[in-house]
Amino acid sequence: MSLSMSTNVFIQLPDTILTKRTTLKKTSIADATTLFDIWSDDEVAQFMNIEKFSTILQAEEMIQAIENEPNACRYTIFTTDDSLNAIGSLGINDINKTNQTIEIGYELAKSHWRQGFMFEILTTFLTTVKPYLPYKVLTAKVLPDNVASIKLLKKLGFELTTTGQELDLHSGRICEISNYRMLLK
Repeated sequence: MSLSMSTNVFIQLPDTILTKRTTLKKTSIADATTLFDIWSDDEVAQFMNIEKFSTILQAEEMIQAIENEPNACRYTIFTTDDSLNAIGSLGINDINKTNQTIEIGYELAKSHWRQGFMFEILTTFLTTVKPYLPYKVLTAKVLPDNVASIKLLKKLGFELTTTGQELDLHSGRICEISNYRMLLK
């Protein structure tokens, strides 16, 4: 079921998505404490282009900002055997009607890095939401030194399109950013 560009895509998306090892639930303010543990981790935050969080209030404000953004949605990731402690989040960061693209973003607690979780999660997520997406081009922004994320995107079928510069909120400096895209078939 394809939706027109004027339809709110996110209302139609399922509240819960299951993968082999995880459960993705639409992020709510109740997830602030468990996401704070991830978003306040310096090693994770350095790749998210956010300043490292120091209070749960910042996590609550981030979740509220996503809920208020009509072109974004987020899912909190839990393992199937632990529905209380998040291991990350992912979602749609932006729908750009001018460029007809959808930008995705994701992060994972470092305790779950390099175990195939994000490949499993993104494969299922993209398959699940594809019928609801109004455009056929996905994009993702990655810092060039985030080698694991670059390998993941390439494995999923994304290709490097451009590089540019952005303000890195984590370091407070201008940094290089790699832009990847994938055509949905």
